[in-house]
Amino acid sequence: MKQTKTISMSIRVTEDELNKLKAAAELLSYSSYSEFVRRTALIEATLVLEQTSLNNFSKGGQIK
Repeated sequence: MKQTKTISMSIRVTEDELNKLKAAAELLSYSSYSEFVRRTALIEATLVLEQTSLNNFSKGGQIK
């Protein structure tokens, strides 16, 4: 079985932004606000990549 290497990253947020992240994570029953941030960022990244692929395809490009 191939092991996946994990990489740590950090973001800078204001105290108000952190409180919003914590509140949203709690409302959605995430185990932590960092898990909420990670999953939300991955969802957004996937949408951006899919949209970019669709735009490239509709312009005659190839899907990568």
